[in-house]
Amino acid sequence: MDFKMSGPKTPSRNTTNLNSPFKGSSTTHVSQLLTIRSSNTQSISAKTVRRVTLHPSIFNLLSLSVGSPQHNSLVELRVDGSTSSIVATAWPGAQNGEPKCIQIPPSVSSDLMRLAAEVPITLDLGEKSKSRLEVKKYLGPVAHAAEIEIEDWMRQIPGIESDGWKHYLKHYLIHVKYISEGMAFSCDYMDTPVVFRVKAVVPGETSAYAGGSALEDRLGGLNLQEAKVYEFDRKSVVRFQGLMDGPEPSTPIRKVAPVTPRKTPKPPGAPSAPEVKSFPVTKSSSIGGLDRQLNTLRTHITTSLLHFRRFTRSNLTPPLGILLYGPPGTGKTMLLRSIATEAGANNYVIDSSLIGKFLGESEASIRKVFTEAKKSTNGKNRSIIFIDEIDAFAPKRGGTDTTSDSRLVTTLLTEMDALAAVDENPEDDTSRVIVIAATNRPNGIDPALRRPGRFDLEIEIPIPDAKARLEILQLLLRDVNTEFDKSVKGGYVTSWANRAHGFVGADLEIVVKKAATRSVYRSLAPKTGARTSFPGFFLDEIDTSEDMLSMSADDIEAALKETKPSAVKDIVLELPETRWSDIGGQQSVKQKLKEAVEWPLQHPEVFQRLGGQPRKGLLLYGPPGCSKTLTAKALATEAGLNFIAVKGPELLNKYVGESERAVRELFRKARAASPSIVFFDEVDALGLNREGDSRGGGGNSTGVLTALLNEMDGIEELGNVMILAATNKPEVIDPALLRPGRLDYILYVGPPDLHSRVDILTIKFRKMALCDDVDILELAERTEGYSGADLVKICDEAVLAAMREDLKIGNVKWRHFEEALQGVKSVITPDMVRRYQNWSVAGVKKV
Repeated sequence: MDFKMSGPKTPSRNTTNLNSPFKGSSTTHVSQLLTIRSSNTQSISAKTVRRVTLHPSIFNLLSLSVGSPQHNSLVELRVDGSTSSIVATAWPGAQNGEPKCIQIPPSVSSDLMRLAAEVPITLDLGEKSKSRLEVKKYLGPVAHAAEIEIEDWMRQIPGIESDGWKHYLKHYLIHVKYISEGMAFSCDYMDTPVVFRVKAVVPGETSAYAGGSALEDRLGGLNLQEAKVYEFDRKSVVRFQGLMDGPEPSTPIRKVAPVTPRKTPKPPGAPSAPEVKSFPVTKSSSIGGLDRQLNTLRTHITTSLLHFRRFTRSNLTPPLGILLYGPPGTGKTMLLRSIATEAGANNYVIDSSLIGKFLGESEASIRKVFTEAKKSTNGKNRSIIFIDEIDAFAPKRGGTDTTSDSRLVTTLLTEMDALAAVDENPEDDTSRVIVIAATNRPNGIDPALRRPGRFDLEIEIPIPDAKARLEILQLLLRDVNTEFDKSVKGGYVTSWANRAHGFVGADLEIVVKKAATRSVYRSLAPKTGARTSFPGFFLDEIDTSEDMLSMSADDIEAALKETKPSAVKDIVLELPETRWSDIGGQQSVKQKLKEAVEWPLQHPEVFQRLGGQPRKGLLLYGPPGCSKTLTAKALATEAGLNFIAVKGPELLNKYVGESERAVRELFRKARAASPSIVFFDEVDALGLNREGDSRGGGGNSTGVLTALLNEMDGIEELGNVMILAATNKPEVIDPALLRPGRLDYILYVGPPDLHSRVDILTIKFRKMALCDDVDILELAERTEGYSGADLVKICDEAVLAAMREDLKIGNVKWRHFEEALQGVKSVITPDMVRRYQNWSVAGVKKV
């Protein structure tokens, strides 16, 4: 920001400033427009407190001098539009500095801000300021200061220290030398900058300093608004009074933008209470599936806030900290909102807005929140402090944490420990405080916070089960008009709740929102002659009549298929729809898979009544091309479970420990989305025998196998996670992976028999145009020992043979199959079949 100052626009040496306020002066006066820069000095001393720094060329241009008399180094600074000016001492800077810049210390910038506010204009004093000042040599009189009155501008000095400060200020101002009324200056007091102001000056004998005409001529021509300068020496007297019985500041304290890294103390006053933030109004009646957690919260909050005395009289302390933890979207923040709405206490929130960029600012904000919470407000002596995502405020210390993280954690620890200190005085007005925090990363919080006495109680907010999902869907659909029966007896909502495995409350909410969007889309009616077939694409071509939302069952069905659980969105694969009817034969394998996977989900009460345990893992083995992978796809589709397909190589990493970490993360997400199926295709790539023979593995694969063994049957329960694996080389798998409790159910998927081959060919023939001479039974009989993949290959080769004969041919004839049979041979040999049939592993049932 440039200011148009008085004087010539392009000043030059030895030109008379006709607009100068010093009337009657015949001395040559030169002014310069200089850009403001902050002072480089970091210390506050008497010699530099009013010193501005100029480039040597400007210093010489203004005819300034640091020699005797010293008043020849005084300059006058003026902002645009102001008739007043301030006086400072000039000093030449370095030759390599900016020629057209002036460096200003904080005390001078404070006076400039005061002048700018009187105009008023905006004066930029930042690091990259573009504001400019008119600078010229001071040619006015310099009087002697017989007595001056100093005021503690920021009100920091106690009155009992006034006498000592008088002595100190006198010696300090002797080195400052030149002062003026209203001038601000600062000095260090116990390593803290203290700001003073010259309130009044009583002039004494006029000094003989005159830089041109006679002193009488100068005094006669002075403007009333001209700033006077006084010399302070050993004969001058200081009057100063500290706080308590001292006078109030004579001028309002203005906020000064910092121009150096040094912090300027803020004026004292009544500390402002932190802004009390409130959550959106949320009632417990709108929360589904968390009745047990909500009752636990209410019980402990009531005990801690209303019956505190019962504990203290027994020398006990009630729970003062409660931690809610669980996966994202399960309702932790909603529980906090519910408590804040219904508890009837003063609510305080600690969030990211309290994090400051300066050292110690964040800790001071947190301490202020706890201090305000301990005070009775609005007639209430109960307060709750909410900390959402506490892992961001109190991460684990040590390792990669920063100093600021450690300071935040230490502050929280100290403040939470102080909550237990309660005065037994019945008239005590101290508020009872309880802290409730939430996180989805409980292991990322510093362990010191999770010990008894701080967060005494930890409440898990788990992924909802089928019953909880039913309650959530009923609440979400409670006020929605639907074209289906919303009751439990209707069966729709119950069916959706049972199929939404691994869905959290937020996932179910987005399902209903998507269904509502589809419902609105169907209701959009474009006007006649619309330019597009997409309803509502042009806002002026739709019917805006607002009818009630009407949701159909198809809307929710479509939304449910489009939505994946948030916990496993990055690892759940979009598999093609494969049904049992798409797989020919293998009826025995299909039935055993249904028993192992679907029965535990559909009939859990029978297992509980009989005391049995569902199977944890299944291994499908057999020759290549016998539908092992296709069977796994059909199982995932028919069972309606979250299906996580793992490619063996994607878990391997060249860095030590990364492969094991990938396995742990895989099973963590599978548990979060349970019930789910984790499918390892070609599991022999990960589970190689560790005996060290020619077939044995090593390196990363050994670490991955160890991690797999621990996850499948280790200290931590696998939960409702089914492990499904497939291989055509079962003999190289490590025996530890095949023991009971891991892959404890082994199914042999062999070449299809005659009946199965007929089924496979029937499914394939549905998509083909065939001549009447094609005999499916004869083709099945002639393909003894062929796998399902071989049969599909024969059909595809027959189609190519027909196309080679004539591209316009209408159907595939038997002669084309004859040609295909001659070219396609089975890769399954009798020796291979015998080897698979004879393979066995001790202790595991093979069927």
